[in-house]
Amino acid sequence: MGPKLQGLLELQDIELQIVDIRRQLARRERAVKAQGKKLDDLHRALESQRGELQRAQIQMDEADLDLKSRTSHIGRLRERLNSVRTNKEYAAVLSELNNEKADASKIETRALEMMAALDQQKSSLAEQRQTEEKEVQRLADVQAQLDQAKQAFAEKLAALQKQRKLAAEEIDQSALVLFDRLSERYDGEALAQIERTHPRRDEFVCNGCFMSLSAEVANACLTHDEVVTCNNCGRILWMEKGS
Repeated sequence: MGPKLQGLLELQDIELQIVDIRRQLARRERAVKAQGKKLDDLHRALESQRGELQRAQIQMDEADLDLKSRTSHIGRLRERLNSVRTNKEYAAVLSELNNEKADASKIETRALEMMAALDQQKSSLAEQRQTEEKEVQRLADVQAQLDQAKQAFAEKLAALQKQRKLAAEEIDQSALVLFDRLSERYDGEALAQIERTHPRRDEFVCNGCFMSLSAEVANACLTHDEVVTCNNCGRILWMEKGS
């Protein structure tokens, strides 16, 4: 292998280390974003629950007020029963009293059901608040992990980028342009090794895409220090002597 391909392999080694660091940081950034979204969704759900609880409380207060009003009315009707003078008037007041008592009973039953539902909503909201506190802490944790990773990788990444710049200066411009394009497409894996698939036959594959390569292509990579690319994936090919 000549100095041109050797230089490209060294550049790829540096590039892969940079890509790995960026991939680790990106994974942590995605975790922060995902946790942030989860927390936002939880906030919205809590706001919705608070709104439902407030509406339920208003309905409960209205039912309680209605029940108090009817209870007061029932008291007044009972007093009227003691002061009526005719059977007809007595029957009318009694009928109204019974209707009011029946309505009050229904309202009381509904109020008890509403109270039970309200208690359940309050309990559910309390549980959701506890969950929210845990998720807030979880967001703080993953953000701290991201910050720590950035700090830990900062020096190494800067050193690698300096090495990459120096290594790139040793490669001719056309090869470097091709390398950069392939590196962006394949996450740093711009080169692919040629592998012999059978020890006794001239059968070769590109280990980047595993497509067959001709013996002429393999021979060119062994005998010439030139950039030869795979016809299928476009990666720059290289081959160890004795392969």
